Amino acid sequence: MSVMESALSYYAKKFAGYTTNTFKIQPAGKTSGIQANDIVTINLPSNAIVDLRSFKVFFNAGITTSQSADNNQRLPAKIDSLFSRVEVLVGGVQVSQGNSFYNVLRHLKDAVCGDKTNPVNGHPDLIRIQSTSAASPLANDHPEEFLGTDATLGSQYIATTDSPYCVDYWEGFLGTAEPRLLDTSLLGAVQIRITMSPNTVLTNSKGSEATGTTTFADNTAVSTIIGPAAGTAEYEVKNVFSTIECVSLADETYDSMLADMMSERGFLPIPFKNYYAFQQAHTGSSKFQVSTQSLDRIWSAYRPSATVTGTASIPTLRAHSALSAPLPVAGYVVNPMRIKHGATKEKYVAPSFVFSTLGASTTYQLQINNAFIPQAPLVGAELASYTASNLPPHEYLPDDLTMAEYLLTSNVACTRLNMINSEDNRIVSGLDTRNSNVMCSLNSTGTQFAGSSFDSIIFLECTSEMRVSSGRQVVVVN
Repeated sequence: MSVMESALSYYAKKFAGYTTNTFKIQPAGKTSGIQANDIVTINLPSNAIVDLRSFKVFFNAGITTSQSADNNQRLPAKIDSLFSRVEVLVGGVQVSQGNSFYNVLRHLKDAVCGDKTNPVNGHPDLIRIQSTSAASPLANDHPEEFLGTDATLGSQYIATTDSPYCVDYWEGFLGTAEPRLLDTSLLGAVQIRITMSPNTVLTNSKGSEATGTTTFADNTAVSTIIGPAAGTAEYEVKNVFSTIECVSLADETYDSMLADMMSERGFLPIPFKNYYAFQQAHTGSSKFQVSTQSLDRIWSAYRPSATVTGTASIPTLRAHSALSAPLPVAGYVVNPMRIKHGATKEKYVAPSFVFSTLGASTTYQLQINNAFIPQAPLVGAELASYTASNLPPHEYLPDDLTMAEYLLTSNVACTRLNMINSEDNRIVSGLDTRNSNVMCSLNSTGTQFAGSSFDSIIFLECTSEMRVSSGRQVVVVN
């Protein structure tokens, strides 16, 4: 009966003796007064079977800069923007080294795969009623405070000792290691190290003044937030703790099975995704290379390095410093390509996470040694369709992503190099670059916006493997 179709079969399996519980973990070190570039270290339970996907980090965050006129300093949308690097160490061995652009990777992937942030415990986008009078209040002319400290903004329902923000979705080892139920009794101490982002992920706006300075695809003038030429803001994180689900089994069947596998093969393989990041000034070509057993995908985007000058079809993104005003997203205003955001809203994105097209006629193409991928270069919105067919399994372009928004702030490209749906079957099938001198480049042709400069940001998605041997020995194959 077990080989029949599930719709016809009456066969059922019984798994007895399974119990589960969620445990709270305090970081090793300080839990409050955490600022930019600080490192938070969390040790996972030992001698337990932990569900890596259930790992969560809770905290409160706020701006610590003093109040003054015209300094509406704000935390970024997507609260995991405050994490710039996530590392995993096992028994002192660095299994996943992470990269310094973890928050950019999260924004980049969510731009074309849909937002994975918990809507209750995340941090909301900045969306306001569209201004028509050129003078519309945005906020209270003060920095964003810790939740629970400002009753006038509705946070009276949150105590100052609460931890209302939560990061519960992870890239890399925590989000992709298989099996997701990891037996830490076979390993040395499992340690998660999270490096906090620099203050440049924050935004700063004068806020009370708005002017019609840009024109969107339908030639509708909309108001933008005026940002200072330069600004300073600092954030702080407090009330930090984490949780993880642990399971237990009543008999020793699982332990015996692991022992047999380890005796037969000599090790237990645990595949997971690793990401390598490259950022450089883009002037038509950005070169990169990596030595890996499986190069699965290449994610790329361009970020304005100083000024982006727009056209009638692409709105102007004004010059911004490392900390400056949020930038408007066209998909949230009146235009013929909008889907469901309504006619009276506009959304703003922090400059650190703006992924813009290079120009109205620029092309996209990868080169790996002498091979071009795709074979013919792609222009403009053609790239969205190409990217949609190369996304990871079960990922799709967001329903509310418009063409204007894709070109302006979500212009992300994804090229797949591994077998279709190989991740579902734990198949390592990407490009092996370990024994050959593979040179890669991201190429563009065509005219960029006049007077504009861009940095390319490239993420290489690779499959690595942690091999666990007897005596808690760990070896990583990248």
